[in-house]
Amino acid sequence: MMNLSEIWRKYDKLRFLVIGGWNFVFGYCQFAFFYWWLNDTWSDLAILILTNIIGITQSYLTHRFLTFHSSGVWWEEYLKFYAVYGLQAVAGMGAFSVFVTWLGFNAYITNFIINVALTLASYWAHKHYSFKSRKKSTQDEQETNCSEDKLIRKELSS
Repeated sequence: MMNLSEIWRKYDKLRFLVIGGWNFVFGYCQFAFFYWWLNDTWSDLAILILTNIIGITQSYLTHRFLTFHSSGVWWEEYLKFYAVYGLQAVAGMGAFSVFVTWLGFNAYITNFIINVALTLASYWAHKHYSFKSRKKSTQDEQETNCSEDKLIRKELSS
Protein backbone atom coordinates (compact mmCIF):
# COMPACT_ATOMS: atom_id res chain seq x y z
CA MET A 1 0.00 0.00 0.00
CA MET A 2 1.33 3.43 -0.96
CA ASN A 3 1.73 6.10 1.68
CA LEU A 4 0.69 9.73 1.08
CA SER A 5 4.21 10.78 0.12
CA GLU A 6 4.42 8.13 -2.61
CA ILE A 7 0.95 9.00 -3.88
CA TRP A 8 1.93 12.69 -3.99
CA ARG A 9 5.09 11.95 -5.99
CA LYS A 10 3.43 9.52 -8.40
CA TYR A 11 0.25 11.35 -9.42
CA ASP A 12 0.81 14.71 -11.10
CA LYS A 13 -2.94 15.18 -11.64
CA LEU A 14 -3.49 14.99 -7.89
CA ARG A 15 -0.69 17.51 -7.35
CA PHE A 16 -2.22 19.75 -10.02
CA LEU A 17 -5.63 19.62 -8.31
CA VAL A 18 -4.24 20.37 -4.85
CA ILE A 19 -1.80 23.08 -5.99
CA GLY A 20 -4.36 24.40 -8.46
CA GLY A 21 -6.88 24.57 -5.63
CA TRP A 22 -4.44 26.61 -3.56
CA ASN A 23 -3.68 28.85 -6.55
CA PHE A 24 -7.40 29.32 -7.11
CA VAL A 25 -8.00 30.33 -3.48
CA PHE A 26 -4.97 32.63 -3.51
CA GLY A 27 -5.96 34.21 -6.82
CA TYR A 28 -9.57 34.68 -5.87
CA CYS A 29 -8.74 36.16 -2.45
CA GLN A 30 -6.22 38.60 -3.83
CA PHE A 31 -8.72 39.60 -6.56
CA ALA A 32 -11.42 40.15 -3.92
CA PHE A 33 -9.03 42.20 -1.79
CA PHE A 34 -7.80 44.44 -4.63
CA TYR A 35 -11.32 44.82 -6.06
CA TRP A 36 -12.62 45.86 -2.64
CA TRP A 37 -9.66 48.20 -2.03
CA LEU A 38 -9.29 49.79 -5.48
CA ASN A 39 -12.77 49.55 -7.03
CA ASP A 40 -13.56 53.24 -6.41
CA THR A 41 -10.34 54.53 -8.00
CA TRP A 42 -9.21 51.90 -10.54
CA SER A 43 -11.07 50.50 -13.51
CA ASP A 44 -12.14 46.85 -13.50
CA LEU A 45 -9.62 46.16 -16.26
CA ALA A 46 -6.71 47.68 -14.29
CA ILE A 47 -7.61 45.59 -11.25
CA LEU A 48 -7.85 42.45 -13.38
CA ILE A 49 -4.45 43.13 -14.98
CA LEU A 50 -2.80 43.67 -11.57
CA THR A 51 -4.36 40.58 -10.03
CA ASN A 52 -3.53 38.46 -13.08
CA ILE A 53 0.15 39.43 -12.90
CA ILE A 54 0.30 38.52 -9.21
CA GLY A 55 -1.77 35.36 -9.60
CA ILE A 56 0.03 34.04 -12.69
CA THR A 57 3.45 34.55 -11.11
CA GLN A 58 2.41 32.82 -7.89
CA SER A 59 0.84 29.96 -9.87
CA TYR A 60 3.96 29.55 -11.97
CA LEU A 61 6.13 29.16 -8.88
CA THR A 62 3.89 26.60 -7.20
CA HIS A 63 3.36 24.54 -10.37
CA ARG A 64 7.04 24.65 -11.29
CA PHE A 65 8.29 23.45 -7.93
CA LEU A 66 5.39 21.48 -6.47
CA THR A 67 3.29 20.10 -9.33
CA PHE A 68 5.65 19.39 -12.22
CA HIS A 69 9.00 19.41 -10.34
CA SER A 70 10.56 21.15 -13.29
CA SER A 71 14.25 21.76 -13.70
CA GLY A 72 13.94 23.49 -17.06
CA VAL A 73 15.12 26.99 -17.91
CA TRP A 74 12.94 29.09 -15.61
CA TRP A 75 12.46 32.10 -17.86
CA GLU A 76 11.49 29.95 -20.88
CA GLU A 77 8.94 28.10 -18.78
CA TYR A 78 7.68 31.34 -17.25
CA LEU A 79 7.09 32.83 -20.69
CA LYS A 80 5.26 29.69 -21.84
CA PHE A 81 3.25 29.64 -18.61
CA TYR A 82 2.40 33.29 -19.14
CA ALA A 83 1.33 32.56 -22.73
CA VAL A 84 -1.11 29.91 -21.50
CA TYR A 85 -2.48 32.06 -18.70
CA GLY A 86 -2.23 35.20 -20.79
CA LEU A 87 -4.65 33.75 -23.33
CA GLN A 88 -6.87 32.61 -20.50
CA ALA A 89 -6.64 36.03 -18.85
CA VAL A 90 -7.74 37.77 -22.05
CA ALA A 91 -10.68 35.36 -22.35
CA GLY A 92 -11.49 35.87 -18.67
CA MET A 93 -11.33 39.65 -18.94
CA GLY A 94 -13.61 39.57 -21.96
CA ALA A 95 -16.12 37.36 -20.16
CA PHE A 96 -15.87 39.53 -17.04
CA SER A 97 -16.60 42.68 -19.06
CA VAL A 98 -19.61 41.10 -20.73
CA PHE A 99 -21.14 39.70 -17.54
CA VAL A 100 -20.27 42.49 -15.08
CA THR A 101 -20.08 45.68 -17.11
CA TRP A 102 -22.71 45.00 -19.75
CA LEU A 103 -25.08 42.57 -18.07
CA GLY A 104 -24.69 43.77 -14.47
CA PHE A 105 -23.77 40.42 -12.86
CA ASN A 106 -22.00 40.35 -9.49
CA ALA A 107 -18.23 40.79 -9.96
CA TYR A 108 -17.26 38.32 -7.24
CA ILE A 109 -19.49 35.51 -8.47
CA THR A 110 -18.56 36.14 -12.10
CA ASN A 111 -14.84 36.04 -11.33
CA PHE A 112 -15.28 32.83 -9.34
CA ILE A 113 -17.10 31.05 -12.18
CA ILE A 114 -14.63 32.24 -14.82
CA ASN A 115 -11.68 31.05 -12.74
CA VAL A 116 -13.18 27.60 -12.19
CA ALA A 117 -13.63 27.15 -15.95
CA LEU A 118 -10.13 28.40 -16.78
CA THR A 119 -8.48 26.27 -14.08
CA LEU A 120 -10.02 23.13 -15.50
CA ALA A 121 -8.68 23.99 -18.96
CA SER A 122 -5.10 24.73 -17.89
CA TYR A 123 -3.78 21.30 -16.76
CA TRP A 124 -3.26 19.96 -20.26
CA ALA A 125 -1.63 23.15 -21.54
CA HIS A 126 0.85 23.29 -18.68
CA LYS A 127 1.71 19.60 -18.78
CA HIS A 128 2.22 19.50 -22.54
CA TYR A 129 3.48 23.01 -23.22
CA SER A 130 4.61 25.12 -20.26
CA PHE A 131 6.57 22.41 -18.45
CA LYS A 132 7.23 19.96 -21.29
CA SER A 133 10.64 18.54 -20.65
CA ARG A 134 13.18 18.82 -23.45
CA LYS A 135 15.16 16.07 -21.78
CA LYS A 136 12.23 13.69 -22.01
CA SER A 137 11.75 14.52 -25.70
CA THR A 138 15.45 13.94 -26.32
CA GLN A 139 15.24 10.62 -24.45
CA ASP A 140 12.27 9.56 -26.55
CA GLU A 141 14.15 10.48 -29.74
CA GLN A 142 17.21 8.52 -28.60
CA GLU A 143 15.08 5.48 -27.78
CA THR A 144 13.43 5.70 -31.21
CA ASN A 145 16.81 6.06 -32.92
CA CYS A 146 18.20 3.14 -30.91
CA SER A 147 15.22 0.96 -31.88
CA GLU A 148 15.63 1.95 -35.53
CA ASP A 149 19.37 1.13 -35.36
CA LYS A 150 18.60 -2.30 -33.91
CA LEU A 151 16.05 -2.95 -36.65
CA ILE A 152 18.50 -1.92 -39.39
CA ARG A 153 21.26 -4.11 -37.90
CA LYS A 154 18.87 -7.06 -37.71
CA GLU A 155 17.86 -6.60 -41.35
CA LEU A 156 21.49 -6.27 -42.46
CA SER A 157 22.54 -9.40 -40.58
CA SER A 158 19.76 -11.45 -42.19
